[in-house]
Amino acid sequence: MSDILYEIDLSEINLSDIDLTDERYKISVSDHDIIFLAQSIKEAGLTYPPIVRPAGKKFIIISGFNRVKAQIYNKKTKIVAYQTKPDASDYQCLLKSITALAFQRPLTHRELIICTRRLSSFLDKEQIAEKSPAIFNTKLNIRFVEDLLTIGALPDKALELIHLGNLSLKSAQRISSFEKATMEIFLNIFSKIKASNSKQFEIIQHIIEITARDAVNPTDFFKTKAIREILLDENKEPGLKTTHLRAYLFERRFPAIFQTHQLVREKTAALKLGGNIKLLPPENFEGQYYSISFKAKNYDEFKTHSHHLAAALESKELKEIFNL
Repeated sequence: MSDILYEIDLSEINLSDIDLTDERYKISVSDHDIIFLAQSIKEAGLTYPPIVRPAGKKFIIISGFNRVKAQIYNKKTKIVAYQTKPDASDYQCLLKSITALAFQRPLTHRELIICTRRLSSFLDKEQIAEKSPAIFNTKLNIRFVEDLLTIGALPDKALELIHLGNLSLKSAQRISSFEKATMEIFLNIFSKIKASNSKQFEIIQHIIEITARDAVNPTDFFKTKAIREILLDENKEPGLKTTHLRAYLFERRFPAIFQTHQLVREKTAALKLGGNIKLLPPENFEGQYYSISFKAKNYDEFKTHSHHLAAALESKELKEIFNL
């Protein structure tokens, strides 16, 4: 890398000479109110001047977008900034924009995706991995760089969902192999629910398996009344939508197992074991063992639970449960 990037001058420039519309080097999308930063600069001064690049009669921001906006909010007309040489390359300016942030704090997944996508215009995946400690302040292996580049090809909506925590990297990588219409369906679904990584992957897998088995187009499946009622219900919070969607998809994917679960629940309720005794069948009825458990804080509670269990031994429902 040439030394030209580091030939920078610290000088005072007019804020009106900065082109705020040019965000080619912007990496972070801050959700924080600029007011707090503006107040901090007003009280403590500008600790870290932004870095700008001359472009004709204007300047382009390389690092420090929020600091510039904070000074504008403070009604300042000038700002102290570092200037690169006019002939600094795009690659050198991109490196500076990344390192200025990465050596201040760890980059988010969204930021890593944006950075690797932009770096891929100048470096191959092996070079990105090799240079990652100096660029990202952390070591990235080639496989992870490949994953980031794959996810980086998704629509911007996917990056927003990753940023919000609605879409994991694993799920994003999975849907990246789908056709565009199918990809949009899953982005739509995950924009309306909140699920863990494993639950996201389960939802994707169930929908793909259901539509393949039933020879249904994923777009048509998404339009089914049951799914739309779950996702479009404004009275349900995202977590509850996830629970209802998973239950519906499980029923569609494994109808026989679902019916057996229903039957076990009905017969277990008929045993009247009480709310503190749990009788659980083997998961998906693939094993042989049922489990039963209860908690007791004293002898009397233990004795009461034991009576309920003894009474259940005489119930035909218990025998029917074990004969399913």
